[in-house]
Amino acid sequence: MRNRLYRLVSLIIIGVIVLALTGLATAQEPDMTTPLELDDAPLELEFSIGAAGPPTIEPLSDGRVVFKINAEGPVTGALEGTMRSAITEVNPDPPVYQGIGITFTIETENGMLEGFYSGTIYHPTDAPIATVSGHGQILSVSGAYADLFLADVLVSSEVQFEDGRSTGESGTLTITPR
Repeated sequence: MRNRLYRLVSLIIIGVIVLALTGLATAQEPDMTTPLELDDAPLELEFSIGAAGPPTIEPLSDGRVVFKINAEGPVTGALEGTMRSAITEVNPDPPVYQGIGITFTIETENGMLEGFYSGTIYHPTDAPIATVSGHGQILSVSGAYADLFLADVLVSSEVQFEDGRSTGESGTLTITPR
């Protein structure tokens, strides 16, 4: 009986080792990806995004407001695809000139880039447009965009308002390889 149990345990251990080694061998042999041939010139992208759901608004006891919203829309230019953004603002009351932080993902047929930018948004009271300027970096890439890892990002855009509510943002995002 003990001998039988010993054989069974040995077979299970050997099976687990074989499966583990097979998994390791598979994990170490991915398909090769060739990075896109990009020169050192900045990539100019045009984007136009709109709300992809309702905002989250959190009033603070000191009169400020934490405002968060997700946005999505097309990106064209040096890369073409879809841009998704998670936007966060901490607005004074009234919100005229404040900081803004945005994380974004750009997906194309060749892969994806993820990054961030932070800066300022200037929205004069009752104006139909606010201006955004910011800078940041690309923090994550798929293989095709490997040469854009940690590239600098500059953004200049306008947020359109109607009846005091944002209806979308459009502008230029410039990615400069390091």
